[in-house]
Amino acid sequence: MEKYRPIIESVKANGNWFRQGKTFCTSNSFFFLDTGTGKIFRVNENVFRVLDCLFKTNDFDNLYKIRLPKSDLEAALEEICEAMKSESLFAAPPLSTSNIGGRHANLKENLAEGMRSLTLELTEQCNLRCKYCLYGDTNKDYRFFGKKEMSYDTARKAIDFLMSHSKHDEKVYVGFYGGEPLLRFPLIKQIVRYIKDTYPSRTVDYSMTTNMTLMTEEIADFLANIEGMSVVVSMDGPEQIHNKNRVFPDGTGSFSYAIKGLRTYLKAKKQSINKDIPMMFSTVLDQPYDTTKFELMNTFFDSLREECSFSVLVSYVSSTTQPERYVDINSRPENRWNDNNNTPEMYDPLISWTLNNLNDKNFSMSYFRRGALLEIHYRRISDKPFDSYTLNGCCVPGGRRLYVTTDGNFLPCERIGTQLPIGNVDDGFDFEHIQKNYIDDFIEQEVKYCGECWAVNLCSNCYMDCFGDNHIDFSYRHKLCRNTRSRISESLSIYHEIMDRYPEIIYDLNDIQLE
Repeated sequence: MEKYRPIIESVKANGNWFRQGKTFCTSNSFFFLDTGTGKIFRVNENVFRVLDCLFKTNDFDNLYKIRLPKSDLEAALEEICEAMKSESLFAAPPLSTSNIGGRHANLKENLAEGMRSLTLELTEQCNLRCKYCLYGDTNKDYRFFGKKEMSYDTARKAIDFLMSHSKHDEKVYVGFYGGEPLLRFPLIKQIVRYIKDTYPSRTVDYSMTTNMTLMTEEIADFLANIEGMSVVVSMDGPEQIHNKNRVFPDGTGSFSYAIKGLRTYLKAKKQSINKDIPMMFSTVLDQPYDTTKFELMNTFFDSLREECSFSVLVSYVSSTTQPERYVDINSRPENRWNDNNNTPEMYDPLISWTLNNLNDKNFSMSYFRRGALLEIHYRRISDKPFDSYTLNGCCVPGGRRLYVTTDGNFLPCERIGTQLPIGNVDDGFDFEHIQKNYIDDFIEQEVKYCGECWAVNLCSNCYMDCFGDNHIDFSYRHKLCRNTRSRISESLSIYHEIMDRYPEIIYDLNDIQLE
């Protein structure tokens, strides 16, 4: 055993074993991810147990506690050491300010004509008071149900800004958001007309997230005939589930109004230019998580299958974050090592139920967080360890999408709190502010906290949950980071479970183009 110690200990020259990889398993197989190269290997149980010990304890001496014959341990170590040489494993370079950044360089040049999407906060008002809504009065860091409304002049300036900062031969996207955007239907009509009259040569797709309760035949006919309009419907399933949380201010359920509005829109959509554009249902799942609820939801969405083409995006109830102390990597519960604890790390209560229903032709509520599968499928892979890192999942602020508040302030997107706007419709982007707060300060915090993490090259966390009082503060993000590591670990297991059981689902990911 001791002859392998120098090779195993040499990994710590680049930090430690904690950050160099992650073991995971499915119902039938064992795997590990190498952080530095993005490679994933299927291994035997003995190799899995040795790597699991190293990744979680960072201590060669703990290998002696593995309940295996010495010959089996040495065979596993021999295989690992050989793979380290032949596959360049466990050699991810340390994170530093000099090897992180990527597409965030040349900020002004990237934003000069790199914009693609604009989301307009038409109103702070909403006619519902969904019990789990993040935009409620209890969330001081985000928007709240105020009385502000966007003016036509502000909307017009925002549209002009998008058009002047995007490539004229490329499609752009305009989203209507709130509050409930249908409270400002007259403004929506004005905006669409302005775009058609002022920019007739531009290709524009539209989107809107709505609770459907205000839908009328007039609104439905108009929306259905806006070329390129896609609609996201906030609906949680059948009446008894939907009405639990999606309620009016007086506490009464909104389902009857929402389903009536949905059917009004679907009737208009069937005869429209947008009849082939799929819809999306945004569904929020709360406790209890049980088979009865899942089956009721699936039956409800399946009943809509003949009326429209759609997908269902399922999310869980979110909560606001609070600052907390950083937990040293040696003390994290996730790194508690227990030899022979080789069960798949499945945390999502929908996963096992979904896996057991994938071969059902009537299965409408397929829930595999396609984005999570895509981040595994399209992860960076290299023969040699990467020599640079990105800012996790951070976009170039204002590039991929731009959120415009009712009063004309710019935010990177609708999920970011209002503490650090990145400009406004009158003055444009504040480049010095963006560079300092969203790039330089963020990189400083990322180097400090992300350098120890095995998920650094798979992480899609962005600027959300990163702000204190007017500055970047990762103490608000530590909870999110824990959840992200759990989610990615789970996604690794799910991806390979599906690959073994339903490989056609994985192959279909090849047809999806990432933007």
